[in-house]
Amino acid sequence: MKNTVIVSALVALIVSAVVGFGLPAKSTEGAGAPTASVRDQITQTGKIRVGYVNVSVGFNVDPTTKAKSGIFVDVLEEMAKNMGLKVEYVEEVGWGTMIAGLQTKRYDMIASPVWPNSNRAKQATFSSPVYYSGIGIWVRQDESRFPPDGGWASLNEPEIKLGVIDGSTGEKIAQTQFPRAKIVSYPQSAGEGQLFLDVTTGKVDAFFEEPAKGLLYVKNNPGKIKNIAADKPVKVFSNVFLLPAGDFRMKEMIDTALDEVLNSGFVERTIHKYEPAPNAYYRVAPAYRAK
Repeated sequence: MKNTVIVSALVALIVSAVVGFGLPAKSTEGAGAPTASVRDQITQTGKIRVGYVNVSVGFNVDPTTKAKSGIFVDVLEEMAKNMGLKVEYVEEVGWGTMIAGLQTKRYDMIASPVWPNSNRAKQATFSSPVYYSGIGIWVRQDESRFPPDGGWASLNEPEIKLGVIDGSTGEKIAQTQFPRAKIVSYPQSAGEGQLFLDVTTGKVDAFFEEPAKGLLYVKNNPGKIKNIAADKPVKVFSNVFLLPAGDFRMKEMIDTALDEVLNSGFVERTIHKYEPAPNAYYRVAPAYRAK
């Protein structure tokens, strides 16, 4: 009886080993398989569905015709053409809602320029940079209190009024780099034009904004303001496409297509076409010239 029990136990062990090593368990079937990517849907449908923010130079929407133009529009259309795809402009969104629409799959990507930051990185994935924006410090043309030495310590004083738009990058710069200065807050509806105007009238002493927008204001209002951080930006951001979180197959497709138009010179020609003044944007250095 004892020997029979031992033999039965050995047989059970052998069967278990054969099943375990020879036949995969049904419950683990498919484990480790790649997760679905938005790229698969795009290649099946032949189109990229995009959301976008209406932002000057990078992505403009005509208020009457709704026609789209700008650096990111032309670059994405060229990328799509090279991939044999069409771009479908699904909806205009705001900075505060663009990631939510991406998460709920209302569109496949954000097609207007986005500045990466650590908070957005928790919720989305970024493409490689298309170009870079340096943040300038805009003051009145006759302003002499702030020497353009790259330190700008004289800005960090209680009597200095820094104009910022609520929730903007400029607000974060003011809070972290110039904490002693007085912050004058504006609602997002005010827009950059109001801040530039208030710099010229002395309502605020300085405003943080990228050169492209400041130079556009200078073009239309010559002799009113100047950028004291033209040579040494107070901060630099890359301009990227915003992609679904963790979808690196999608990122690989977009980055490869972007590399193609960067290396062909298309991006450089497009930036030159739209930038309001020479060198308003910093170019991406070609990898073969990086050293």
